[in-house]
Amino acid sequence: MERELNYIFSSDPANGAFNINVLGSAFSIQLYEPITIPMSAKYCVVGVQGANIWNTVPNISEDLDNNVFFFSDGINPNIQVTIAKGQYDLVALQNAIYTAIDSNSDGNVPPAAYPAKDMFVFSPDNATQKVVVTFLKENISILWATSTLRTILGFEAGSPTAPPPPITGKSLIAPNVARFNQITSFLIRTDLINTGIPVNANATGVLANVFIDVLPSSLINFTPFNIVWSDASNIIGARITTINFSLANQENQLVDTNSEYWNFTLIFKYYIDNY
Repeated sequence: MERELNYIFSSDPANGAFNINVLGSAFSIQLYEPITIPMSAKYCVVGVQGANIWNTVPNISEDLDNNVFFFSDGINPNIQVTIAKGQYDLVALQNAIYTAIDSNSDGNVPPAAYPAKDMFVFSPDNATQKVVVTFLKENISILWATSTLRTILGFEAGSPTAPPPPITGKSLIAPNVARFNQITSFLIRTDLINTGIPVNANATGVLANVFIDVLPSSLINFTPFNIVWSDASNIIGARITTINFSLANQENQLVDTNSEYWNFTLIFKYYIDNY
């Protein structure tokens, strides 16, 4: 006879999660009623039936070392602005740069000589997936060597800081594709099982691969058409009271959930002889 156990696990401390890491992507749970798979069970498997994960993982932050922008307005040679942690596309990033420049939010440098929108503008080259920056005034330059934002925009430390003069109306195209989509899927992991779904040659307790199919700041409602089952024979006959879970990106690195909670439904299936 096949039997099932169903559990909803959540990273929300209001639901009992503890040992939550600073990124919000790893937590532990303590069960009042242990998970017990009878010793007589012929097999045991686990699978994720569904998950809810917010698509809010930052692609720009101090931790990623890609949130600083340096430029010269032709008068002040080294103006710095810092971009707040968040998940940006090119339009949102340009707006954030403009706002930081015009408000002089960094506070460590003099205000720019001109409004930001009058100095340069970023635009996408959709055919190549690269970023184009167009200069709107003379003597403006972008200091890519010190601008850590260059990595997400596709520029390099040695990229030209401006076109040859006169520069007004001229553009530079990044040598590399933009890297705004740094995360393509989420891996739900646990220490409950020995192997899980292998990622190439690595077995790290992966329970499910959750693809991102929503816009930024939207909720992913993951419901797999076919549940991928993982062997859990190692818990047969055991009493499981404490379990650790984590959320990683496609490269198996823990993600920053940007203070959002995530949850999923885990199903245990096992078979015992009915006699």
